[in-house]
Amino acid sequence: MATEKRKTLFTVQALRAIAAASVVFHHVLNMLVRNAGYSFKVPTFGLAGVDLFFLISGFVMIYTHFDDFSHAGASGSFVRRRVIRIAPLYWLATTLMVILLAGVPTLFSTLKLDWNNVLHSYLFLLSPNSEGEVGTVTQTGWTLCYEFYFYAMFAVLLLLPRRYFLIAAGLIFFAGLLINAWGTTLPPWLTVATNPLLVEFYVGSVIAFLFLAGVSLPPGIAIVAIIFSIGILVIGEPSDGWQRVFWWGVPSAVILAGAVSLERLDIRVPKVLIALGASSYSLYIFHPFVIPAFGKAWPLTHLQVPAFVPGLAAFGAALVVAHGVHLWIEKPMTEWLFRGFPAKQLQKTLTAPD
Repeated sequence: MATEKRKTLFTVQALRAIAAASVVFHHVLNMLVRNAGYSFKVPTFGLAGVDLFFLISGFVMIYTHFDDFSHAGASGSFVRRRVIRIAPLYWLATTLMVILLAGVPTLFSTLKLDWNNVLHSYLFLLSPNSEGEVGTVTQTGWTLCYEFYFYAMFAVLLLLPRRYFLIAAGLIFFAGLLINAWGTTLPPWLTVATNPLLVEFYVGSVIAFLFLAGVSLPPGIAIVAIIFSIGILVIGEPSDGWQRVFWWGVPSAVILAGAVSLERLDIRVPKVLIALGASSYSLYIFHPFVIPAFGKAWPLTHLQVPAFVPGLAAFGAALVVAHGVHLWIEKPMTEWLFRGFPAKQLQKTLTAPD
């Protein structure tokens, strides 16, 4: 039987907008120091938006596919939807970056075109670039390598009854963390499976199970917890690994749990956040093109103004361009691909009930 479509959680849409915007904010501050001639210490808390994204991803996968476990065709349908939703826009951005690296190499100070890195990037695999930094051709694409690992694991676990998900996923993640703890040397693309950041996907899944079971924080506690967690995010400047999970992952998890708890109150989320939440993926993928371009152009104006002026202008430009990409490229392309590759009706398999 077909899975019933669940209610859209507007608080989660708002969190998507905030997560993407926080990453953009961080890159704007970096641009002001590196390209626009300003001098100040750049705080790192904006990068916590990535951790919030990972938690939201774990939550959304369970929330939207809660009734799909052990259904025939569920895994294939899930993979199809995720690939159509994520890959084309990312491949478009990757191709644009390759064209710039090959055609206008003077735009980049030290980064050079590395075809090994390009191939791995298209396959959602981490690899070192020409500077020796492990990532993808696009600046933010490295996070999608983690997303696709989680999607692959999720697709396999959809074959099981739902009650086994948290146990099976926990064992898979724990095995990866053990390998990491042993200090085993792995190729860059395989380190995705051993990074502590995967805990954030898992915690997001746990929050979804609790939410769908009717567990939520009282409104007052939810609001206080969100405010307190934002404070922790701002003061924390962790390195990668478990420090990042503790200082940014845990507060982000509390923010997510608090936000979905407030969802039960039918609070009114500002329409601008809902709209930005819808275009958050375009913003996340394409802002690395807009902000550096703005940074290179700004010194040509010779304007002596406070840093917040070009900062706000760059931030606004990234939002406008990303929303345009969402409306005129991402959305039509995604809808066209969904029509061209329709999903099959899900049928219940003969497994034990959940």
